[in-house]
Amino acid sequence: MEAKAGDMGNLAFLLVDKTREFVEACYERGDLDAALACLDPVRTTCYGYASELHAFDTDAVARLLDASCAFARRIGSRIVSHECHLSYRNESCAIVLSNLRTRATKGDAGDGPSRDEYVRRLTFVYVPDGDDWRIVHMHSSAPDAPHNPLASRRMTARDVGALDLDAVLSQAKVERERYEIVSELSDDVIYEYDVALDTLYLFSTRFGATPDIRRNKIVVEHCLDTLDPEGFVHPDDRERYAADAHMLSQVQPEPGTEHDAYAYVYRLRPVFFFGGYKGEREGYVHQRVMGRRIYDAEGRLVRYVGKIVDVSEEYELLEQSSIDALTKAYNRSYLQGRLREYCSSKQPDVSYACLLADVDYFKSVNDQFGHLVGDNLLTAFVDTARTLFRSSDIVARLGGDEFMVLMRDVYDPRVAMERSEALIGAFRTMAADRGFPHDVSLSVGVVVERDPHPFSELYRRADIALYRAKAEGKNRAVSYLEGMAYPEGGTLAKPVPPNPPMPSPGD
Repeated sequence: MEAKAGDMGNLAFLLVDKTREFVEACYERGDLDAALACLDPVRTTCYGYASELHAFDTDAVARLLDASCAFARRIGSRIVSHECHLSYRNESCAIVLSNLRTRATKGDAGDGPSRDEYVRRLTFVYVPDGDDWRIVHMHSSAPDAPHNPLASRRMTARDVGALDLDAVLSQAKVERERYEIVSELSDDVIYEYDVALDTLYLFSTRFGATPDIRRNKIVVEHCLDTLDPEGFVHPDDRERYAADAHMLSQVQPEPGTEHDAYAYVYRLRPVFFFGGYKGEREGYVHQRVMGRRIYDAEGRLVRYVGKIVDVSEEYELLEQSSIDALTKAYNRSYLQGRLREYCSSKQPDVSYACLLADVDYFKSVNDQFGHLVGDNLLTAFVDTARTLFRSSDIVARLGGDEFMVLMRDVYDPRVAMERSEALIGAFRTMAADRGFPHDVSLSVGVVVERDPHPFSELYRRADIALYRAKAEGKNRAVSYLEGMAYPEGGTLAKPVPPNPPMPSPGD
């Protein structure tokens, strides 16, 4: 397990993912080295459900785990279900509870009667170790084991330091069987958030190549303090994620409406049961988070219930069909769709911007040097624009030498003009460096709006501003102001520069 606390950025998912790795290594794969990598090599202690399963030093812990790994390999152990519960944490200690059910696929190789399934209850105590967290204490019990003094032994504060574990471990577990059943009907992740308890419940079921299925459950207490969006939300989606979460916690539905329902798409890190997508544990995939808010009889928000659906393939197919073949920018239809989607869910106090860009003297480039050089210039514009804007902003080709950039979540209108001027400067520098005609430049019409508008209206306003930029001498950006209009008599023709130089070969 190589993930560090700083890399994951999120203690809750780090701990449950590390617990999952340890459980799979020890009780399914039988991988001793992987299991030991999760432990503190010096301080770890273990207690088990049989008299010989207790260890107080490094060598004894390694022998105990080696025996567990060997048994898992011998019986062909496969995990049927795993519930992982982050029960307690502070800056120096964290408690993770696991309920584990495994199945023997090779038969029980022991001397006693053969059993198909084994149930274990595991408790892990984690402490910080540099940038990581490691297990310093593990307790294992078996509800169906023969009665003996260690079968029901519980940890005490003496075992792991000054901590009242009895109070933590005696809390009643909340069962959500109806959500577990729903999660088994698909690959979706079912969630419930209890507002009063500040506790998040997550359920998922994964179907493998064989008829076996894997059930996972996570319970995260103190959710608001424990879950940091930096740990699982793509950097470009975090502001929107935080704004959506704030709105959902504040806005109440009107009587008789469906405003309690919501659906948002974010790029989320595939941690824990999101793992395995394309083998990219540290990457992000598009996930649609949808659900409803539940209120009590007095109108107080008490619970969120919903599901998280992987829509990465849907977005990949959408993007493939929405790419301009020449420049690899998005096309007009994709831009219009994303604009509608954004305007339908944007926060009321957040602005957005549309930047309509047109290459000055582009026709003369085609006439003087041919369409291949002109095509190279358009492709170079897209490459330049993508270096200056966020990955959440959309660079689209509308047709010919006309492009639009949609900037979502603009909190300061001046940023749109600053980005436009930076784009003009970078485009001019790129054109000079690559040997394009020295008069080639860029004009930009800028529209910043807070209220939703259809694409046609935004384009009209941006085009009016672009017209002003052309009329004022080109190579500049002009912001649309209320009351601006096209001049009477139509548009201005683009003058052709005299005798532009030939661009360098291969550009």
